[in-house]
Amino acid sequence: MDKKEDKENKDLQEAFDDLYRYTIIMGVKFKWNIIAATLVTIGLRIYKTVLDDEGYKKMTESISDSYDKIKKLEEKTLH
Repeated sequence: MDKKEDKENKDLQEAFDDLYRYTIIMGVKFKWNIIAATLVTIGLRIYKTVLDDEGYKKMTESISDSYDKIKKLEEKTLH
């Protein structure tokens, strides 16, 4: 792994951790299905903005293809 890849991986993990913490905080105020719908919508809108049509199609197909690989959050973090 080169330095650029290493930095991108660290940035990705940091962004994930920060957003995850904020999402858990938001769970105190809003229902989980509202939070999930909002996050998915924001994510898709960002992809639609930064990717061309072909890239967006590939990304949404990749998301759909990973359906069975998605793990649940730990129950204790949602209660």
